[in-house]
Amino acid sequence: MKTKLILALLVVSPLLGFGQKFKILSGSFEPLKGETEFNVQMDYSQVKFYKENMNEKQYIEKRKKEITADKGAAEADKWLSDWERTKSVQILDKVIAVTNKHNGKDHKYSAEGDAKYTLVVRPQWIYPGWYGGVMKEPSKLNVIFDFVETANPSKVVVSVNCTGAVGDIYPVGIPNTNDRIAEAFGQGGGAFVKFVKKNLK
Repeated sequence: MKTKLILALLVVSPLLGFGQKFKILSGSFEPLKGETEFNVQMDYSQVKFYKENMNEKQYIEKRKKEITADKGAAEADKWLSDWERTKSVQILDKVIAVTNKHNGKDHKYSAEGDAKYTLVVRPQWIYPGWYGGVMKEPSKLNVIFDFVETANPSKVVVSVNCTGAVGDIYPVGIPNTNDRIAEAFGQGGGAFVKFVKKNLK
């Protein structure tokens, strides 16, 4: 019995060390009350990577160099293609899936629609993490969630900063770097929706 308890704590304890933190940067949720549908868009223009705060171009160069040295240029090109797909399709799909999952029937989020307000997801910083079988480190994400007027995107209704979103599946881990990053968006998005619901009560 004691052995089972120790094993359970070893599995759960990594989860206890992480948790998204949210802070309203500006605006209010008040205008969103009564709305049932929201559009969703991604904006990667502000994103930085690693503790060095690399821009995306520098990040791509770093990853391609590492993969080429380890597995060859063809694999590096394959990774880049996968990264572009992750950015344009996978992350958006995951954000929409988790927001709808955690919303129940309260709100509907979609990539296309005629909702009055749009949720713009603006990643600020990404740590891709790594996977080495038994040893691993999850991806980490800081992101700003902005609700803007769809007809006037420069009008930000409420801006929320999220820090500490983690991309991992315990205890097995996620071998693919891009999948790990996408998972951090999923975890952050799921927690954000709960934050939204709390503020719209």
